[in-house]
Amino acid sequence: MPVLYTPGSDRTMLHLHFAPDTDITKGLAPEALKMFQFEWNIYHKLVRANEMHHREIGQLLRDEIGRRFDRPFAFLDLACGDASLAQTVLQDSKVATYEGLDLSRPALQCAARVMKDVPHDVELAEEDMVEGIVSRPASANFIWCGYSIHHLQRAQKQKMLSAIRNALKPGGVFVCAEPVCLPGETRADYTRRWQKELRHRFRSLTDAEYDHLWQHISTHDFPETPEDWLAMGETAGFTSSREIFRFPGDLFCAAFLYEK
Repeated sequence: MPVLYTPGSDRTMLHLHFAPDTDITKGLAPEALKMFQFEWNIYHKLVRANEMHHREIGQLLRDEIGRRFDRPFAFLDLACGDASLAQTVLQDSKVATYEGLDLSRPALQCAARVMKDVPHDVELAEEDMVEGIVSRPASANFIWCGYSIHHLQRAQKQKMLSAIRNALKPGGVFVCAEPVCLPGETRADYTRRWQKELRHRFRSLTDAEYDHLWQHISTHDFPETPEDWLAMGETAGFTSSREIFRFPGDLFCAAFLYEK
């Protein structure tokens, strides 16, 4: 995979890698770019309004990093998007290297701008998180993935957690935040419950934005219970797995911490 972008000082470097089987001379078609911008605006509205509790989750990540790493460490961000959460979380930490993986080239280009002045090395790669994590054994001390693994089927989730454990160095930590369902709740039950409640939670969105988001949720969300997330961690071989955050109110999303 070629290095295509290497700004930075003599002390740090930022490398942006694009997939080798794509034509780097061509940008997104106007229609695709318009859709990316529309969806990216939805995401940033939710972040700014804190309607997915990025602030609380970010503080949990900062606290864990501060407690565990008083020495240089490697941070791996799966489905990193524009890396804005990680950029904030890693400020004033001992991070030595940050690596972000995402399939969206425009998102990675945003991440390159977000990370361009940080005082540590940055690697950004246009890769699928499932394939990417398998190719990085013992590469990171801390791995983070936000609101992405729930798109996989149960068996794929289990393989993903096992691959994440293998990608951690000894004593490493993985944290994820994901939508969750109630014990015994089917996917149909879950979508009915969310459709009834979620519009009240995501008040920052217009009707058109919410309808677009709901189409994504109803098509691509495959939630698990908190108990199942912990059980998958145990099966993957983590020494401990625990829930560290839950959305206030009814059961919607939770964050989990796994230790190698």
